[in-house]
Amino acid sequence: MTFNEVFGGAKWVAPAAGCDCPLMREVIELDGEVAAAEINICGLGFFELYINGARVSGDMFAPVTSDYCRREFTVCGQPFREELRHRAYYLTYDVAGYLRPGRNAICVMLAPGWFGQPTWSDDPGTARYGDVRLAYRLNVTDGSGSHSFLTGPQVRWAPGPIVEYDLFKGETQRLELSRDGWMDADYDGDEFLPCRELEDMDTSYQPQDCPADAVIRHITPRRLGEGDGWTVYDAGENITGTPVLRSREGAMGEVLLHLSEELKDGALDEDYRHGQCERFILDGRERTLRARFTWFGFRYFAVKGEADVVDCLVIHEDIAVTSTFESSNSALNWLYEAYIRTQLTNMHAGIPSDCPHIERRGYTGDGQLACPSAMLTLDAQSFYRKWLRDIEDCQDDVSGHVQYTAPYTRCGGGPGGWGCAIIVVPYVYYRQYGDSAPLREMYPGMGKYIEYLRAHSEDGLVVSDRPGEWCLGDWCCPGGMKLPAPFVNTYFLIRSLDQLMEIESILGLPADARWPKYRAEAVASLCAHYYDESTGDFAGNVQGTNAFALDIALGDARTLQNLVAHYNALGGYDTGIFGTEIVTRVLLEKGEAATAYRLLTSENPASIAGWMKAGATTLWEYWPGDIQRSLNHPMFGAVTKELFHAALGIRQASGSAGWKKTVISPSFTPWLSEASGHIQTPLGRLSVSYRTAEACVTLDVCVPQGMEADVQWGGKVYPLHAGENHLTL
Repeated sequence: MTFNEVFGGAKWVAPAAGCDCPLMREVIELDGEVAAAEINICGLGFFELYINGARVSGDMFAPVTSDYCRREFTVCGQPFREELRHRAYYLTYDVAGYLRPGRNAICVMLAPGWFGQPTWSDDPGTARYGDVRLAYRLNVTDGSGSHSFLTGPQVRWAPGPIVEYDLFKGETQRLELSRDGWMDADYDGDEFLPCRELEDMDTSYQPQDCPADAVIRHITPRRLGEGDGWTVYDAGENITGTPVLRSREGAMGEVLLHLSEELKDGALDEDYRHGQCERFILDGRERTLRARFTWFGFRYFAVKGEADVVDCLVIHEDIAVTSTFESSNSALNWLYEAYIRTQLTNMHAGIPSDCPHIERRGYTGDGQLACPSAMLTLDAQSFYRKWLRDIEDCQDDVSGHVQYTAPYTRCGGGPGGWGCAIIVVPYVYYRQYGDSAPLREMYPGMGKYIEYLRAHSEDGLVVSDRPGEWCLGDWCCPGGMKLPAPFVNTYFLIRSLDQLMEIESILGLPADARWPKYRAEAVASLCAHYYDESTGDFAGNVQGTNAFALDIALGDARTLQNLVAHYNALGGYDTGIFGTEIVTRVLLEKGEAATAYRLLTSENPASIAGWMKAGATTLWEYWPGDIQRSLNHPMFGAVTKELFHAALGIRQASGSAGWKKTVISPSFTPWLSEASGHIQTPLGRLSVSYRTAEACVTLDVCVPQGMEADVQWGGKVYPLHAGENHLTL
């Protein structure tokens, strides 16, 4: 949609240059009772809307982040010239209940968010899109008819209490600028100045159709102790959000709030603080103190100054958990709980982030890895529908290159496991929800990306990306990466071609003769460079390379035998973010559930139990034992889906989408004495529970209406009916 279609004759308005967090207000007159009122509004980067002092919505960090508009910046020292697509989101609220006859104050607080985030870490790729700005169209029907109130020069602004802002590090709030009463229609407002008008942006406008962030729950933190004027608290788990403080009447000076993921010698560990700090300059009044337009990633925090801790808010996108899992194995139970917490705390402002503090970017590698588990366990359809648009927007219309993050922000990655999200994520979305629209919309871009990978190949192997960029294969392998990056990137080319040919069949499109030809050429090159005919190994069977090969139907019986022998001897993972998921899944698909179970429940240093024993409450960026950077990364949680596919045995039948055909066949029953859980499918709730006793398995399955389902066990098939099913096997 165009600006005019959304906002009519309104104008973008802004404060004077240099004010990043203004207060903006307009007073309107209404005649008689309000029969109807609706507002379309967009404040960039983030906004909060108030009418007559009442906040219109609990939406936080709205609108969701996108590649808002064209901007000028450099990459690897050169101007960025790729042709991306741009969109900005707006929100619509029914506000009739907030308006009254006579004078009404329409008030907005603005902050930069991602749109106006200043450059940080001297990285020009994080250059801001522009200055904060506001546009709205308020349509009202009152006693004298219908009226539209549009942003223009009559909207006025004044500096707000947030005088310094950094999305990553925090805010400085000068509370004397709170301007008590400024949201009232009768407020004097002499210090409010006329806004300036800005030109429209080169973008399209999209209604926000995915959840905003919200306060999800409250935690009462535990006071740990004092030292050097600081009081240290423990929230009990790694979360995203903010503590809430209360300043004391008559107190002046400043209150500092520092936050960290870890403690060291009873104080906050600076290595895990990531610079996160909120600073409040007091004005002698008793006030509630908290971060307003950013979130923090932390477990521990420390307060210095005259303020008391009164609450701790857990904040992330308002996405429901639609699954449960519990078993007789504590490591598997911990994996489920930690993954859910990690994934949710990495869902902010419409982005599935890599971490909630250091980078906060929607990495296409991390995001495509975690999306099958997220879609399976959370009510995430609208969230991922939005992210699919981001992936589509971040593809270069000329070359077909797909960025490492969506929305695009300067970052690192690789051409295979990152960019192929343009194929993987819509495919996973279709399988989970049965919605083929994104496949059809993104199909042309998928082919362009395949051509891009081939254009960056040498001797049939994908060996480079955009000049000067990283060319990773896998990431976060314990002890460093030993598997060759071209091997991994070419694997992703082949797997993407397989999915692309399947997508053509799903959409009923003519088969493109290029894809099987390209696949055959890539397979020949991969085997010529990496296959050892004397052993059956690929690239020395290092860090899961045999599993990569088996996953694209390469190798022979020895390839699998060597893979199983390697991991039985090792007793833990030696893989990075991609290899861990691939090894686990391939072992299960090839009937080697015993080895997969050993890996998932191993107590070796590089293991899920290793995180659990270290006291983690979220998944880490690196395996235990390696140097750590972030203690909240969802990418290794890609294996969480196997708790449902293998432990509970819940799988879609081959060719099924939207869970129309389901197979129940638990793989871990010899090692789990009991397990239970459920998922929410498009057809309804599907639950499984079982208990083993000697040679007998008691299985209970509840099937939603409209689902075709059966149990496959011991070579036999047991059809299920809608409702409760009880089987003894």
